[in-house]
Amino acid sequence: MVKKYYLERAIELTDEILELLEEGEFESVWQLEEERQPLIKQAFTVPIEEIDLIRARHLQDLNDQVVDRLSLLKASILDQQKRLKKGVEAVRAYSGA
Repeated sequence: MVKKYYLERAIELTDEILELLEEGEFESVWQLEEERQPLIKQAFTVPIEEIDLIRARHLQDLNDQVVDRLSLLKASILDQQKRLKKGVEAVRAYSGA
């Protein structure tokens, strides 16, 4: 079954992404995420009852973890950018005084 392949591959990629997030290998995460997203869409083109429910739930749980971690990463990056901008502004103000 083709949908089963999509589901299994999406689970594998999601597991890899979680490992990479733990290791701080963020560049690799984005590449795998691009590959993972179409697989998730394909895996869930039929009602969830028609595919392996246990694997689907596992994938949903893993997907939630990835989304949560990516959201935290994004927030952290935005926070760092704000702090950096304030630092640059402070240096400019101090230098201009």
